[in-house]
Amino acid sequence: MKGVLATDLDGTVAVKGIIGRQERQAAQELRNLGIKILMVTGRNAHSLQNVEGIWDIADEILFSSGAGWLSSPHARPVELSRLHQNDVGIITQKLDEAHEDYCVLQPVPQAQSFAWKRHRLQGRNPDFDARMNQYSLWNQGEYSKPFPACQILVIRPFQSSPFPQDFFQDYSVFSSRSPLDHSSQWIEIFPKGRNKGTAFAQWCHHAKVQRHQTGAVGNDENDGAMLQWAARSWVVANAPPILLAHHEEVPPAGQGGFPEAAQRMKEWVLSEFG
Repeated sequence: MKGVLATDLDGTVAVKGIIGRQERQAAQELRNLGIKILMVTGRNAHSLQNVEGIWDIADEILFSSGAGWLSSPHARPVELSRLHQNDVGIITQKLDEAHEDYCVLQPVPQAQSFAWKRHRLQGRNPDFDARMNQYSLWNQGEYSKPFPACQILVIRPFQSSPFPQDFFQDYSVFSSRSPLDHSSQWIEIFPKGRNKGTAFAQWCHHAKVQRHQTGAVGNDENDGAMLQWAARSWVVANAPPILLAHHEEVPPAGQGGFPEAAQRMKEWVLSEFG
C-alpha cells in the first residue's frame, strides 16, 4: 500500500446520498496505484446500506464518526467506542436543563436504534421531526433512564443560540450541518478523544500505515480532526470558512471536488513515494 485517502461521505463524495460516476472512477484510479480509500462518515452502518456504490469508493469504512468499523461489504460491524451509562446520565441531565432535543443511540452494531427526548414544541424543530420519521422503525420511545450509547445526537434549529459546549468538556463534542435539511445544527457527543481524526489514526496504526502516507478530504467541522491529522488535506469549496482557512480547496461536491482531491493525492504520492 502506497498510501491511504480518508474521505467523508455526505457533501464530499455524495450529494443527497448519490455517488456520481466521476467519483467512482477517481476512486478506482487511486486503487489501481495502490492507494486505499477509507470512508469516514457520521452515518451509522444501517444507513450506509442505502448508499448505492459506496463500496465502489471505499475499501473500508469507519462509521458513526469513528465509533464503528466495517472492513468489507459483508463484515459484521465492529464497535470501537461507546459512552458508558454514567456518562449518558450526566450528559442527558445537562441537555434536559438546557431544554435541548436529542437522541441517545444504542451502541454498535445497533446504532440505528435510539431513544429520544423533545423539549421544543412539535413543529418547532422540523429537522428533529424529519429524523424521527426517517428512523421510525428504530424508535425505542422517549428516553427515560441512562443506558450505554454509541453517541448522543443533539438537533438544533437553524439560527439557534450558541450551544453551551463548555457543559461537556469531558467529552468529544463537534457540530455539523444536518444531512437532512442542510441548515440545522447537529451536535454529536462521544467519549473524550473519540472523533474522526483519532479513529483515522487508530485505523492507520492497525493497518501499519505511516502518518506521512495519509491524505484526507472533507466538507464540515466534524471532519476537522481528520483533516488536521492527515499529512495532506483538502476541503470542498462550500466548506465552513474555518476549514477553508487551513486546508487546500477543491471544487464543490458533485462538481469535481472529490475527483480533484483524488488527483492531487495521486500526484503527491507518486512524487513522494514513486
